[in-house]
Amino acid sequence: MRRTIGWLAAAAVVTLVFGSLYIAFQQSGRRSANVAPAAAAAAQLQLLGTSAPAVPRVELTPDSGVFVIVYGTDDNPETGTATLHGVLPVVPSGVLDTARRSGGDAVTWQPEPGLRMAVIARSSAGKVVVAGQSLAPYEATDTLVMAYLALGWFGCVLVLGAGFAASVLLGQRQRQPGIT
Repeated sequence: MRRTIGWLAAAAVVTLVFGSLYIAFQQSGRRSANVAPAAAAAAQLQLLGTSAPAVPRVELTPDSGVFVIVYGTDDNPETGTATLHGVLPVVPSGVLDTARRSGGDAVTWQPEPGLRMAVIARSSAGKVVVAGQSLAPYEATDTLVMAYLALGWFGCVLVLGAGFAASVLLGQRQRQPGIT
């Protein structure tokens, strides 16, 4: 019984360690997806009120890069570098409200199924600059990290199980009469 409790405790510790590693890597990767949009939003905030040159627009896809959209005081998009089905996309009004109220917001936005974006919103003079990028590359990395950690966890539990089985077998051999 003592061996079983020890093995279960070791398996629980290994599971907690690998689970904690996964959470740390996943959160680190997701937060790093905000870095480029935050820089783009800051740059666009500096350009508000100037006559910035027109920038070609790209369609939002899982492969699209960093985009910027400026929303007016009426929450309608005024200008931007990306479209969704040919028009400037509209983020939820709660994102714009929070940015106006607190100066900024950072969310994951899903404008349609299969399209997830890391979005940073910053406000200035009633306008809100929203910058974002696709989460697809970060989610692909997250899946790979999870697979590696799952393999590591399985290997550790396998070694623990083999050690437990060996200790049980050795214990049984030592208790049998005539075996040394």
